[in-house]
Amino acid sequence: MFSLLDRYIARQVIVSSLLILFLLTSLRMMFSLLDELGDLGKGVYQISDALLYVSLMFPTWLLEFFPMSVLIGALFGMGSMAANSELTVMRASGMTTWRIAGATIKASFILMVFVVIVGEWLSPVSGRVAQQIRTSAISGGDLSFSKTGLWAKKGQQIIQLGNVLSTGELGKITLYEMNEQNNLVSIVRAEKGQFDGHRWILHKVQEIKFQAEQVVTVNSTRKVWDNPLEDDQLETLVLEPESLNLLGLYNYLNYLSDNNMETREFELALWRKIMQPVSIAVMMFLAVSFIFGPMRSVSMGARILSGVLFGFVFYMANQSFGPISLVFNLPPFLGATLPLIVFAMLGYGLMKRNH
Repeated sequence: MFSLLDRYIARQVIVSSLLILFLLTSLRMMFSLLDELGDLGKGVYQISDALLYVSLMFPTWLLEFFPMSVLIGALFGMGSMAANSELTVMRASGMTTWRIAGATIKASFILMVFVVIVGEWLSPVSGRVAQQIRTSAISGGDLSFSKTGLWAKKGQQIIQLGNVLSTGELGKITLYEMNEQNNLVSIVRAEKGQFDGHRWILHKVQEIKFQAEQVVTVNSTRKVWDNPLEDDQLETLVLEPESLNLLGLYNYLNYLSDNNMETREFELALWRKIMQPVSIAVMMFLAVSFIFGPMRSVSMGARILSGVLFGFVFYMANQSFGPISLVFNLPPFLGATLPLIVFAMLGYGLMKRNH
């Protein structure tokens, strides 16, 4: 599958891409750390917590910069080969431009495996832990996290929340009410909680009251709740689609469908997750089309600048077209794939024109 030239080209573009990825992600970490310094002193949030937070967010930012890094890195690696006349020698020996493009796409398969590992196993876990550590420290220890969700103590009430949807809806709520002697007075369980613009409403409520002589259970469909938690505390548990892996997205889509809830946002995230490895191959192909097309006679600095610009354009198109497709009720599959199709067609047009 990989010839000697394939392996040589793959090594050049992969090393360059990983180097650019490391540099961009390191810059992102540095700016994030500087931003976190403004929160030092809130609660028990210290410099060690800030360092741990940005370190745990590293896999998430790797995924954020990966397509742009691949484009810049491939332009850098292929540009170096072009400057050293290596590509000219390859073509003179009978290796066509399409054959060289195929070699770079083969290299993208290795990077795809790396992206899948980070996106499916590292980023979802480390990103959630990072947010929880940060929020817990800033709250001064009033919040804690476990496998069952968020635990908080506000006054005489202990609150346990299973999760928070990106729409702001709370799920699997349990409230423990204590008296001044710290004796348990009541337990309230609710399937979900919604904010109607003025107050919080609990749905499918079971309330257990511990009285002197007996335990009374009351079931109701709705109950008003004076939620003492702040918005930034709730945001820690927000179940963002991008924070889930493929299996988590698939299971959560089934949960939303079973409960007749809106699923389009999570469908878009699922297709984006599926198409994420494909975006690497598209960026590789686009880089090769630039090298053999409009970038073949320009300086290395111009190649890198063009890579940054086109990578940024791709990032903005990929991030904005998805929400736009939801607004106009377009299929989520189209919202996730159209930017890739456009950039792939651009690369194909440049390659065909040069050939």
